[in-house]
Amino acid sequence: MCNVGKDKIETLLLSAVRIQVGMPALSAYELLHDKGICLAHFCDAALFLARDGSIRSSDPAHPLAEGLTPKQLLELGLEPQGLPVADRDKGVRSLSQGFKVYLDAPLGRGSFGVVYRGEQVRLKRPVAIKILRVSSLPRDVPRDWFLERFRREPLIIARINHPNIVQVLDCGEDRDELWYAMEYLPGGTLLERIRREGPLPSHEVRSYLRALSEALAAAAKHGVLHRDVKPGNVFVSGPKLADFGLAQVPPSLAEAGLPGATTPKAAVVGTPPYVAPERANFQSGDEKSDVYSLGATMYHAASGRYLFDLEPSDKAGWYRHHLSVEPQPLTKLVPDLPKDLAKAIHRCLEKNPQDRYRSFEALADSLKK
Repeated sequence: MCNVGKDKIETLLLSAVRIQVGMPALSAYELLHDKGICLAHFCDAALFLARDGSIRSSDPAHPLAEGLTPKQLLELGLEPQGLPVADRDKGVRSLSQGFKVYLDAPLGRGSFGVVYRGEQVRLKRPVAIKILRVSSLPRDVPRDWFLERFRREPLIIARINHPNIVQVLDCGEDRDELWYAMEYLPGGTLLERIRREGPLPSHEVRSYLRALSEALAAAAKHGVLHRDVKPGNVFVSGPKLADFGLAQVPPSLAEAGLPGATTPKAAVVGTPPYVAPERANFQSGDEKSDVYSLGATMYHAASGRYLFDLEPSDKAGWYRHHLSVEPQPLTKLVPDLPKDLAKAIHRCLEKNPQDRYRSFEALADSLKK
């Protein structure tokens, strides 16, 4: 429980969602939790603002409505309703370097900006535009760190250039905004598909695992670690891996002009349900740490469940479980899953990094066999 008044909680939540032009519910809760607000009161405020018509879920298939458990609510994205800022974003805009686009509705939001669906005016092709407004960043975040992360992401993706990694078309800075354009991928993310349909058929799980292994192997050849592999960063069209905002690059790329964007000390990099045990233990990790995250992603796809039955907001609980608790065998959760596929996923999930596949290339080779 908390001692913050109901009206103040609602005001703080609405302000956060409007300033960010939408944000993940989990990020909003973490922001308010730092101000002493408990999960129960946060959920009450979110549902009240939804009834009031002030905010809504960014996923029409999963509305913000009564009956949601706290876990389900924290998995949603929150966006404001009835704000003039949404109209301001629409229409033809000429971004820096003469990249003219028609901006349509937002596709998604994250820590590193808002992604809009659009159409490139000259070529009349659909595109996705990721925009970060400097003025929208909360005052208490390390602003320079965010900006460097955003600037480097399209450069990393363009350098790797793999068919299972989203393609970047252009990037630039325009007054208060940083932006980059990428190919538009219909169908949404793997996370959205799991929520809609539940577990994937085993042949598709195998196909996803192989494609993503090859994409991450290509990144590793350039010395790039993704560090945030999860279903929400995988587009079903392709499939294609996206969001290299947290990626780690080798010194050679930094020397070639790619910003290093160092990670603060004592920080756990990644999303709690998918983070490797060594990273949960405040170690930097290596390619085998991304192997674990891919294993957790495919476990979720194959079973329709997280590795462990925990609330998404329980970071400490996730870190403890990754370090010391074994997930349920996939063969028990999904009896018809081929044993060799289940074995490959569980090998990715070994607690000791040395017991996992030594590289994504080794994992991809094993799947070919």
